[in-house]
Amino acid sequence: MILQPPSVLPEVSQIIAGFADLPPKPPRSKLEPHRDLIRELRRKGQTYRDVARLFQERLGLYVAPSTLHSFVKVRAKHRKRSQFELPPMELAATEVSPVLDRVAALKARPTASNAKPARFVFRENEPLTLTNDGGEQ
Repeated sequence: MILQPPSVLPEVSQIIAGFADLPPKPPRSKLEPHRDLIRELRRKGQTYRDVARLFQERLGLYVAPSTLHSFVKVRAKHRKRSQFELPPMELAATEVSPVLDRVAALKARPTASNAKPARFVFRENEPLTLTNDGGEQ
């Protein structure tokens, strides 16, 4: 790689001016000229099958419903979506404090030990048996 001195390098504006005479690229999709029509039909509740049928009947343009779906999906990716954010910690703690108080009260309450004794006893290499005395044998 041969580096040229800064005085020999062309200026950025000259480089950009050299590309000004390039023609614009044609759209890559045959559906691009009909973008607004597709958008309006979809907003009015038309399915992709309906839109494809309308294109074939009225415009003489055969397009598969899956192609329409892909066309819309690719262009929908570039839309800005609202981002959800959590509230600041101080604000969240003050709003939730009644709930936290109730949770703490439930945790502090003594637990009642009304658990029923086991009715079945498991011993390896023996069948499962039902006991009369609540699991103790």
